[in-house]
Amino acid sequence: MRVIVTIDLSQISFFLSIISSSAVIAGAIFIIFQLRQNAKLIEVSARESRMNTSLALLEKLTDESFARRRKRMHDTIRKYRKKNWADFDDSLDDFEARDFAYIYELLGQLTRDETLDIDMVTNALQYLVVIDWEMFSPMAEHFVKRWGVNSWRNFEWLANRVKMRIDKRERRISHSLDTTRV
Repeated sequence: MRVIVTIDLSQISFFLSIISSSAVIAGAIFIIFQLRQNAKLIEVSARESRMNTSLALLEKLTDESFARRRKRMHDTIRKYRKKNWADFDDSLDDFEARDFAYIYELLGQLTRDETLDIDMVTNALQYLVVIDWEMFSPMAEHFVKRWGVNSWRNFEWLANRVKMRIDKRERRISHSLDTTRV
């Protein structure tokens, strides 16, 4: 006895179409899930990178050589400013002062590029950068006359931004203290 089974190809095609569509939908859901996971990993990695950079910055600022170099820059500027910058150009004092100021220039550039967080930089530097810019600005003006370009825009920007943020924070604190006394 022979049984003849007839297969309807349209039903098989319909069934395979359903399976194929389900696989595409499941694949799309998996891809979306994977993209979200990747975005979280990238965010964590970026946060960790910023934290490592921040710690390196704090290490640099708390190193005893930073204070010595900072004092040396201040003394150099006072000395040569009185002498109207005579014998300053290309001296060891010139190179040391520029090298120190370049730390702030790089911090400003990294902050502008959002590699460093402005709040973290403000909290770490406080008024150091503002005071150092005020001291350094006459030397920066000398360099503009000397070279015809301002090579310290990021240092200046950083000092102004930090000053603005600290002043704003101080006004907010002062205002909240005034309202709590009432």
